[in-house]
Amino acid sequence: MKVEVVLIDSIEGDNLTSLKNYEENKNLFEINKFEANKNQMLFLANLDNSDEVSTLVVGTNGCNTAYDFVNLGSLIGEKIDQECDIQLISKSNNLDIFSIEFGICISSYNFDNYKSKKNPKRNFKILDSSNTEEIQNKIDSIFWVRDMVNYPAITKSPDFFEEQVEKLIQNLNIKFSSFDEKWIKENNMGGVIGVAQGSERPPKFLIGEYNPDAKKQIAMIGKGVLFDSGGLSLKSPSGMETMKTDMAGAATAWGIITLVAKQKLDIGLKVYTPIVENMPSGTAIRPGDVLSMRNKKTIEVMNTDAEGRLIMADALAYASENKPDIICDVATLTGAAYVALGVEIGAVFSNNKSTLNNFLNSNANSFENYHSLPLEQRYKSLIKSSIADMKNSGGSFGGAITAALLLEEFVNNIDWIHLDIAGPARSRTSNSIYPEGGTGFGVIGYYNFISNEIDN
Repeated sequence: MKVEVVLIDSIEGDNLTSLKNYEENKNLFEINKFEANKNQMLFLANLDNSDEVSTLVVGTNGCNTAYDFVNLGSLIGEKIDQECDIQLISKSNNLDIFSIEFGICISSYNFDNYKSKKNPKRNFKILDSSNTEEIQNKIDSIFWVRDMVNYPAITKSPDFFEEQVEKLIQNLNIKFSSFDEKWIKENNMGGVIGVAQGSERPPKFLIGEYNPDAKKQIAMIGKGVLFDSGGLSLKSPSGMETMKTDMAGAATAWGIITLVAKQKLDIGLKVYTPIVENMPSGTAIRPGDVLSMRNKKTIEVMNTDAEGRLIMADALAYASENKPDIICDVATLTGAAYVALGVEIGAVFSNNKSTLNNFLNSNANSFENYHSLPLEQRYKSLIKSSIADMKNSGGSFGGAITAALLLEEFVNNIDWIHLDIAGPARSRTSNSIYPEGGTGFGVIGYYNFISNEIDN
């Protein structure tokens, strides 16, 4: 089946009258009060009784941002709701066709692995498009991240996560290394061992490297807590319901390096993902314990539910030893981030104003939304410990900032971007762009940033 999607921003001139079978369908426009406004859509009647080609007229007046166009595309995909070829026909000015095509493709996501009745596939082929390969590469990374988030925790063991990563990067120019609990202990990663020691499933530390000979090198750390019960500082039952999401940062990091490799960007990228479970047991760390980290700094554990920063700290310290040009990280780190910004905006921190501006400018017209939060140095007093170098919780106020300040202690003065996606990593409700569950948020944001860093 083929659907011709006619994009118009006005009903003036010949925009409507030039449509096939306009005279026979003009009453439909009047009845439906179609005025070509943003997101208005109308299927025209097929008067030749043919099912081979359908025509969908779509209003674009009022679409201004990348999000508007991605959302429009996703609504088109939702409206068509079946596998088909799509021909876009533009009668509008200043359309972001790439974002429309991207939106159409992203609307096809489906995770029905655990349903007895499978949902019908909605694969769309955009005809005569020059964007197909890039869009498909981006969609593949985003959908992989979503799948990994959506898998239940009982399935999502460290071994399972490693297996899925190996499948993801096969046939790509990415060197993969997997390290076990013994290696982690030998490398003095007290945070990773400490968080993992309450679980029967031993931790892993996964590394992926792309283009190590490139002039510019970026390190990417992703938080990989496969399930976060809170440890002995146990979460409430409702607070635990979505904690299979707490590995979204690690999944995002692998989605990014895969996309960078497929797009053959002329930049080096090395991914580090500590993979653990945070569980309560007789072997779990306790509030008041002190952990020795990779860089020999010590952290007093005040709250075992502030565990992500512990494993991230070790990975950041380890990555900084290779002296990359920039260190990036991505994590579902703090509820405080989405208390501050809501659940659709990623919180961005940096120790370098220029690097921060580069990230924000790279995403100024992106369908992903980011906002910076201050790395307020005076708040370091909130994570000062009386018996260790620092403590892992600064209390109720400014929680996203104090968590970022702790991470800053482990980047060794290298330019650094910290992305807290605790809000937007998971959609609480379903819409055409983001069905309920994992979103893949962060893949596009970091890809845009890395692409722009090639020439900086």
